[in-house]
Amino acid sequence: MTDIRTADVMRSSGTFAVAEGIFLILGGVMLVIAPFASVVLLTQFTGAMLLLAGIIGAIRAAGSPHGEHGSGAGILGPIIAALAGFILLLDPTLSAAFITKVLGAILLITGAMQIAAACGMRGRDQWTLLLAGGIVTLILGILVFMMPGVAILVFAIFTGVQLLFIGGMMLRGGCELRRVARRA
Repeated sequence: MTDIRTADVMRSSGTFAVAEGIFLILGGVMLVIAPFASVVLLTQFTGAMLLLAGIIGAIRAAGSPHGEHGSGAGILGPIIAALAGFILLLDPTLSAAFITKVLGAILLITGAMQIAAACGMRGRDQWTLLLAGGIVTLILGILVFMMPGVAILVFAIFTGVQLLFIGGMMLRGGCELRRVARRA
């Protein structure tokens, strides 16, 4: 015999999954239809959250006893978060381009490291796959670093398509959970 609380938990979990699926689908549609505007909006939202979290964290760190956070060093993280949030809010378009350039630099470094690792593994199993992956990552890093606007567009559209698929799966899974909970 099924416990009534289990059915309630399944039903509420299904409802949350349906809601999450709907939000993911809406976000995916926004990213596919208006990628640049969506990225700017997400940058502004992230900036507002970082600013708010930084302010609250700084207040909490300043009000806590020094023994809990060492010699006042616990306030540094929230201040950096607040500054980062302020910068994201100040110019979200420039911030998105900067973040994309940082991603390009990370891809360049990762690709170079993969190529170096493959050269060190030469003659072993699958070293050519690591070399090929490193070359592709390096080329992708160069493209992202040199053309951040195009990279933002491509990332936004790919992310939007992913959100559409994930949202559809969440929606379907949530409906299935609710259906099973009704039977229980």
